Amino acid sequence: MNMRVCLVSPKPPMLQRARGLKLDVVCVYTPEEFRKLPADALVAEICVVHPPRSDSRELVDVVRALHDRLPFAGVVTVQEEGVLTAALLNDALGLNGVSAETVALLTDKWRMRRHTAERGVSAVRAAVASSLEEIREFGAAQGYPLIAKPLGGSASIGIHKIDSAEAAESAYAALSGLDLKQFLLEEYLEGPEISVDALSFDGRHVPIAIADKITGTGFVEFGHAIPAQLDPSLEEDVCRTVSDFLDAVGLRNGLSHTELKLTSAGPRVIESHNRRGGDRINTMTHAVYGIDLEEAGLAWGAGQLQPLAGRPEADGGAAVVFFEAEPGRLVAIKGADEARAHSGVVEFHLNFEVGQVIPPVRWSLDRAGYVVVTAETARAAQDLAQALASQVQFVTEPAPDAEEDGAASRRRYRDLVAELNQVPHVDALT
Repeated sequence: MNMRVCLVSPKPPMLQRARGLKLDVVCVYTPEEFRKLPADALVAEICVVHPPRSDSRELVDVVRALHDRLPFAGVVTVQEEGVLTAALLNDALGLNGVSAETVALLTDKWRMRRHTAERGVSAVRAAVASSLEEIREFGAAQGYPLIAKPLGGSASIGIHKIDSAEAAESAYAALSGLDLKQFLLEEYLEGPEISVDALSFDGRHVPIAIADKITGTGFVEFGHAIPAQLDPSLEEDVCRTVSDFLDAVGLRNGLSHTELKLTSAGPRVIESHNRRGGDRINTMTHAVYGIDLEEAGLAWGAGQLQPLAGRPEADGGAAVVFFEAEPGRLVAIKGADEARAHSGVVEFHLNFEVGQVIPPVRWSLDRAGYVVVTAETARAAQDLAQALASQVQFVTEPAPDAEEDGAASRRRYRDLVAELNQVPHVDALT
C-alpha cells in the first residue's frame, strides 16, 4: 500500500513529485487556489477546499476523518501561504511536522526577535512601533540607519531603510499608506546578504545550499548564486548560526530557508521560513547538488528518505539574475531569443508580454523575468547570468492611463501587504 500524505496548497510540480514518489495524496486548498489550478493538474488526488480565515475546526474535522480512515505519514507544504494550515493540521493529528508554535515564531518577526534574544541566538536590536515619534525614539537610542518593515510578510514587500531622523517622516508616511497599524523596527545590519536552505532530520540540521544574494530597489532580490563564496571558517560560522537558530525556534524536521547578513560581528539572522527558498533556488540546488529540495522535503515528510549524513559536495555553480525594466507599456523585447539560446541557460522566463504595463518594482512579482544558468563556478555562473540579462532589453513607453494604473498598483500593493501578513492569524494557532 502506498504511503499517504496531506499536501497544503500544492502546485502542479509538487503533485507531480508526489506521484513520482508513489504517494497517495489529499490536497487542502482555498477556493482561489483551487480555481487557479490547470485543468489537468489533478489526477486521482482527493481535495478538501476550505475558505481562508474561516473556522479552522471544520477543516481539522474533515482532515481528521480522512486521517482516521487511512492515516497520513505527514502534512507537508512548500508554500508560504500554507505553513499556518499545515502546522494546525500537524498539531491536531499529532504528526511529526513543524508545530504551530514554531510557525508562529517564524511568521511573526517581532515574536521571533524577542524569543531568540532571550536565548542569546543571533540577537538583533528591535522594537514594535506605531508612530513617527516611536521611530525617532528608536533611532535616537539605537542609531541610524534602521529598518522598518511589516511584522509579517515575504517577497521583500514593505521594507524601508531609514537613514536619519529627517527621513523618518517620509518612511512613516509610506508605512501608514500601507494601512500598517504597527510595524517592526530593527537595527540596520551592514554586510553581504546570503541565504541557507537546509533539511532537518529529527533535530539534526543539514545545510544544503548557501546562496550569495544580490538586492536592488526596495531590498527586492535581483539575483542569487550557489554556492556562496565563503571561506571555510565563515561558512562554518554560518552553518552553526543557522543550526542554533533552528534549535531556538523548535524546528526539528523538514525544509527551512534562512536569510542572514554577514556583519562585522558575525552572521545575523534576518528571517527564516519552514519551506524551501523561492527565486529558482530549488532549480539551482538541483543543478549544483543533485538534490531537489521539494522532493527531498516531501520524501522525508512521508518517511521515504534516509537522513543525509552531511552536507553534499557542489558540482559546479549556478546563478539566477532577474531582468530590470523601465515602468510603462511594453512595446518590444529585444535580445531575448539570443540570450535564451545560450548553452548555459537552464531556465529563461519573461513575466510580461508586449502590450502589458510593467509596474515599478515594489515586490518580487514586479520583476520582468529571469534567467538561470550553470557554469564551472558560482562566480562564472553569476557573470554569465548578468551578461545574458543585460542583453535582454525591454522597450517601454509612457501609458496614457499610467496614472490610473499607478493608483491601482499602489492599491494592489497595499492589499498585498495585508494579504501576506499572517501575523493576525498566528494567535489563533498558539
